[in-house]
Amino acid sequence: MFEDDFVSVDLSFPAKDTMSEKSSEKKKSPILFEKVVYYFREYCNATSIHGFRYFGESRTVYEKIWWFIVFTICLLMCVFSIISVYRKWDQSPVIVTFATRGKPICDIPFPSITVCSESKVKYSVFDYRNAFLRKKEGEDLTEMEENYLSVLSYMCKEQRGFNYSSLTHANSDNFLDILAEVSPEFSIINCRLRAKSYPCKKLFTPIVTDEGICYTFNMLDRRELFHENVVHHKHFHDINETSEEWSIEDGYRDTADILTYPQRALLAGARYGLKFELKTENEKLDTLCRGSVEGYIILFHTPLRFPRPSQQYIRIPYNRAVSTTITPTQIMTSDAVKNYPAQKRQCYFPREKKLKYFNIYSQSHCEIECLTNFTLLSCQCVLFHMPRENSTRICTATDYYCAQTAEFRIQQIRLYNRIKKRIPESLKQHICHCMPMCSDIEYRVGSSQSVWNWTEEIESGLYAVNDTDNVNYHLSKVRAYFLSGNFIGSERNELYGPTDFLANFGGLLGLFTGFSILSLMEIIYFLSVRLICNIRLYRNWAGQI
Repeated sequence: MFEDDFVSVDLSFPAKDTMSEKSSEKKKSPILFEKVVYYFREYCNATSIHGFRYFGESRTVYEKIWWFIVFTICLLMCVFSIISVYRKWDQSPVIVTFATRGKPICDIPFPSITVCSESKVKYSVFDYRNAFLRKKEGEDLTEMEENYLSVLSYMCKEQRGFNYSSLTHANSDNFLDILAEVSPEFSIINCRLRAKSYPCKKLFTPIVTDEGICYTFNMLDRRELFHENVVHHKHFHDINETSEEWSIEDGYRDTADILTYPQRALLAGARYGLKFELKTENEKLDTLCRGSVEGYIILFHTPLRFPRPSQQYIRIPYNRAVSTTITPTQIMTSDAVKNYPAQKRQCYFPREKKLKYFNIYSQSHCEIECLTNFTLLSCQCVLFHMPRENSTRICTATDYYCAQTAEFRIQQIRLYNRIKKRIPESLKQHICHCMPMCSDIEYRVGSSQSVWNWTEEIESGLYAVNDTDNVNYHLSKVRAYFLSGNFIGSERNELYGPTDFLANFGGLLGLFTGFSILSLMEIIYFLSVRLICNIRLYRNWAGQI
């Protein structure tokens, strides 16, 4: 009996201890919760964030729900506004604005001017119409005639129904020699620059372009424009001048003379521009090649840009006096924008993106190189006006359709990339990403013309010529000059710099919530310093409850 009672008493002790532990835990939980509530109320009463003090007041639940809804709505509006500002800063951090002050035209070079003849075949050298029609009828031509036709297939307009691949005897080794031989000759005479006469051969240099043999003024030498591996034809584009005193980004150096290279645009007005005359022998026109249009085309471009006259030009008819007015537009880039990646600022600096053939980057050079590489890949040759290495073959008439298809496809890829934004994997390797230059100059040109009765001037003695008896030629006069001595350029700047973005961010937080840097310091203070100090002062992290 005694043992049984003892055992029952002994078993009851653990149960009693367990109950006491559970009851003590229940007593501790409210104390911890009260500490948290007390400490939160202390923060609400002290914080500078608008509306928070209402959460700490001993008010009704309905009031607290009201303020919770208001605070949540304001916070959401603030977050959405900040996200919108961030996206704008992330996607388009650069903005183009007008410069704050004007610049004199002497800070920029006079535009390069490239002149080409509209006629592409010299009738006295080769009868294009006769040879073409004979070949079309199936007659056999000599090897020389096929070579001429092969060269002119890229200079004359495309003739539908003619099989260019039938010119099987064409040879690419002397392509440029034949081009120079068959091209019509024209002279540039009576050159005046800044009201002073100059030998035209000193100002104009022959150059091979997509319009054949042309002449260019004030352009960078081929050694500066192209890499050493690029092959050139004889003396073409050999200027023997350097542009050490000028760059597209910094302009002319302070040490540069007034008369330097490339030629400066010193003064405005017709008297101080460039004036020259174009002389062509009056010869039978082969209308089958390029139609019945006679005269010249001229292109204005920056000295560092290789000309593509077929893309944009002004027409100069025979026996006309043409006046062209020049208005420059310049875009520069601030130093702050240079720190952005190229995809963010949407432009390249001249030597930032390396090209295979060109020393200096430009959007035009990139596009030329893109087409050159694609043509070489597709046809194992390049067109006569494209940059090439010594081992690269020049395309002949047998490659005509391949070259035309290559140009069409590269344009198609470029448009597809711009419009659709998605490109098949097989074509991605041919995307060249040719963005504009960060610092660039363009020349807007306006023109007017009138009939020039130069034969009457000869008869009256107002116009001097060497041979007064033989006037069997055409003359055209061109005058190019700046309209104004000053211009206002543009500049790429940061849309939001770090300070601007921080100001927008803080302004939105302050507008919707009253939050500031001091508010952040308050949160850090209540979560760290105040807790430690309360423990030291009151032996309790919540303070004196």
